[in-house]
Amino acid sequence: MTSRGVIRIAACAWLLLLSGMVGGAAAQGLGVARESAVKAAFLYKFGNFVEWPADAFPSAASPIVIGVFGDEAVASELELITRGRAVQGRPVTVRRIRAVDEVGMVHILFAGGARAAPVRELLAASRGPVLTVADESGAGAGAVLHFSQLEGRVRFSASLTAARARGLRLGARLLEVAQDVEGR
Repeated sequence: MTSRGVIRIAACAWLLLLSGMVGGAAAQGLGVARESAVKAAFLYKFGNFVEWPADAFPSAASPIVIGVFGDEAVASELELITRGRAVQGRPVTVRRIRAVDEVGMVHILFAGGARAAPVRELLAASRGPVLTVADESGAGAGAVLHFSQLEGRVRFSASLTAARARGLRLGARLLEVAQDVEGR
């Protein structure tokens, strides 16, 4: 087995472990702060299981940019988690997005918050090969991935239709741990 294969298996195991730990943590009442940390960890790890088209990055050294809208707690946690780390050999930059017209160039876009209307607008404003992720309120807004809660655990579902429309390929390991996969 190649070192890349070992890394993928380890990352998948980490995702499975994390999803199991989330349920225990939420059940113990760790609340919103813990939920934000888990979502941030998922956002960071999702990048390892997505294949972007070659032209999604200006150069081989370009960072993966993760934009966060509507959830300051997730943005803060994500900044802590990604400091000094890489995704697919690329440095990670976290960008806080406060308005729809600030989306710009991102590779992963998380639209948090409880209101579906701004999420729809934000996802529509993000064009091209962007891994769009939304909270449950944005599930019907065309996100590639969306978070939900089930029995006190943070889970996520995937839309292959939305991924294809954005020119993205979702890895099999990511789809294996998704709660639901639309468009198989």
